[in-house]
Amino acid sequence: MKKYHILTVNPGSTSTKIGVFQNEECLFEINVSHSPKQLEQFSDIWEQYTFRKEEIISAIEKHGFDLNKLDAVVGRGGLIKPIPSGTYYVDQEMINDARNGYQGQHASNLGCVIAYSIGWEHSVPSFIVDPPAVDDLEPIARISGHKNFERSSLLHALNIFSTARKHAQLLNKKITDLNLIVAHLGGGITVAALRKGKAVNVNHGLYEGPFSPERSGSLPLFKFLDTTLSGKYSEKELKKMVVGRGGLVSYFNTNDARNVERFVAAGSEKYELVFKAMAYQIAEETGKRATNLKGKIDGIILTGGLAHSKMLTGWIKERIDFLGKVHIYPGESELEALAQGALRVLKGEERAKHYTQKIKKIGILYWDNLEIFIKSINIIEDGLKKAGYVFRKERDNNLQITYVNCKRDEENVMHAVEKFKNDNVDLIFSIGSPISMRIGQYLKNEDIPVVFTGIYSPAIIADFEKEHNKNYYAVCYAPEIKEQFEHTVFKFEKNLKKIGVLYRRGELQAEIQYDDILEYTKKKNIELVSYEIQEPEDFEKAKNYFKRKGVKWVYVGTSTVIAASGYDLLSIITDNFPTVCMLEDTVLRGGLSGYVIPWDAVTETSLKIGLDILDGKMPKFREQKPDIVKLFVNRKTAEKLNMIGDFEKIKEKIML
Repeated sequence: MKKYHILTVNPGSTSTKIGVFQNEECLFEINVSHSPKQLEQFSDIWEQYTFRKEEIISAIEKHGFDLNKLDAVVGRGGLIKPIPSGTYYVDQEMINDARNGYQGQHASNLGCVIAYSIGWEHSVPSFIVDPPAVDDLEPIARISGHKNFERSSLLHALNIFSTARKHAQLLNKKITDLNLIVAHLGGGITVAALRKGKAVNVNHGLYEGPFSPERSGSLPLFKFLDTTLSGKYSEKELKKMVVGRGGLVSYFNTNDARNVERFVAAGSEKYELVFKAMAYQIAEETGKRATNLKGKIDGIILTGGLAHSKMLTGWIKERIDFLGKVHIYPGESELEALAQGALRVLKGEERAKHYTQKIKKIGILYWDNLEIFIKSINIIEDGLKKAGYVFRKERDNNLQITYVNCKRDEENVMHAVEKFKNDNVDLIFSIGSPISMRIGQYLKNEDIPVVFTGIYSPAIIADFEKEHNKNYYAVCYAPEIKEQFEHTVFKFEKNLKKIGVLYRRGELQAEIQYDDILEYTKKKNIELVSYEIQEPEDFEKAKNYFKRKGVKWVYVGTSTVIAASGYDLLSIITDNFPTVCMLEDTVLRGGLSGYVIPWDAVTETSLKIGLDILDGKMPKFREQKPDIVKLFVNRKTAEKLNMIGDFEKIKEKIML
C-alpha cells in the first residue's frame, strides 16, 4: 500500500497546531505558540501569514522532517463562502474570500493560504476539509420567519463530520448510510442533523441554539432589541455580548466549564442551575434535530471538549435517551480529521471539490422513457451532487443540465445534438444503445466529449476508433457470450443441442449480438434457432416457432422492441422457456436468468469518466467495462418453470 505524507495546519488565535501524517498514522504533532508580543506587531490576522508560515517551516525542520517527502498539505478551512461538506482544492478565489473575511475574521482563515503556499513550493496539492462555512441546509430550514432574514449554516463541521465518520466505521457502515444527530460541545455549541451525510439543519454556531461557555445562543429577541436601541453599548460591545462575553462568561466570568463543575460539586445552587440550563438547552436542540429527521435516527453523538464532562453529558442523556442510543466521543481530533480528508482524496476514495467553478454545461440524451434510462439519470445526478455540483436550485448553481428524451424519433436526435453544439456543452451522456447508434452521424468532427453509457459494443458507434472521435468514451454492459452461457444454461444443460434467440434485423446492436452468439454456438456445435422480433405481436409467433423446433432454452438479447416490452409481452416467452438474458432489466421484467454486469455499475463507471472530464482529466481508456458480473435470477419465473430448487443450489446468485 502506498504511503502518503500529509502536512496538516490548524491556525488558532494564539498558536498554530501542525501535524505530519503517514497515511492514518501521526508521525508527529507540534503546537507552535505565538506570544501576544509577537502578534501585536500585526494590524490584522492576514498580516500574520508570512510570520506563521516561517514559524511552521522552522518547527518542522527542527523536527528533522524533509518537506520534499510531502504528498499534500491540508489547512483548516476558515470563514469563507457557504459550501457543501467535503474536501476542497485551495484556489485563488478561496484565498481572496478568506483574506476579506467573507463570513468574518478568524485565525482559521489563514489555513488555506499557508497550505497553498507550502504545497506550491513543493509541487503538491493543497486542500481544506469541512470548514465552518459548510452549508448543506435543506431549503425549508433556511426559512426564518421574515423574508429579509434567511437562516444560514455555520458549524463545527470538521469535528462533527469526522466523528460521524468514525462512528459509522465502527458500525461497518458509511456516513451516507446513516441518519445521525451530532452535538459538538465546546467554546461554541452546534447540534446538527446529518441525513445520509448531509447537515440538513443545524443551529448557527455564533448566534443560535444553546448557550455555551462564551456564546449567548438564542436570546429573547425583544429584550436584546431594547438593549441594542438603548444607546448604552457600542456595536462591538453588543457583538461581544453574543460571542465572547456570553454564556458562562456572562454569568460567572469564566469560560472554563471545569471551574463551573467544581462549584456545582461543592454545592452551589446558582452554578448548578446555569450549568444544568446549558444541558437543558442542548437536549432541547437535539429534540429539534430529531424532528428534522422525522424520528428516523440511527444514533445521537456528543463530542467536543465539553463531552469530557460526565456531569453535563449525564444531564443531557437523561433528557434525550428516549430518542435513541447516545454515543459519547470526548474531545476533537482536528489534525487527524484534516489528514483523513486529504487521504481519502489521495487514495481515490473521494473526489476533491472545486471552490471556484464556472458554470459547466452537460447534455443527457436518451431514446425513450425506459426505466433503466431513468435509473441512469438518477445515478448520474446523485453522483454530480456528491462531487459538489449544484443544479436546479434557486441560487449558487454551478452546473446546467439539458435533458432530451428523443421519444424514439430520429429527428429529435438531430435537434438535440444541434442544441448541445449551440449551447457549447462541456459533456454529453448518451444513455443506451438505441440513442448511441444514432448520435455519431450528427456529431461529427466536434470536440465535445461524449460518454456512451450502457452499450453492447463500441462497434455500434460509427468511426468510434477514428482520431477525430478521440473524445468518445464507451462503457459496455455485456460479459463475453461464453461466460453468459457457462453461468446460466450450461449449469443445467451439459449437452445443449439447440437454443432459440430473439433478435431484430436492421438494428446494428442486435445484429452484432446475433453474430457473436452465432460464432460461439457454431464453435460449441449448438444449433441456433433465431426469430426476428419486429412488432409486439411477434412474441406469440416466436413462442410457437420455438416449440415447433423443439427449443428448450431461449436467449433474449437487446433491441428497441425487447427493451420497450413489458412483462405481459415478455412472459409469452419467459413463462414457456428458460431464458438467458443479456440485461439485468430483462430479468427484472420476467426473464429467468442472466449473467450480467449490473446497470448501476455501468452507469457509475460512466459517471466517473464524466467527472474526470469535467475536472479536466482525460480518461486513460476509451472503452471500459466494469469488472462486476453477477448471476441474476427471477424467483417467480424460476418457480413457474419448476427450477427454483436448481438455482438455489448455486451459491453466487442474486434472486430478484
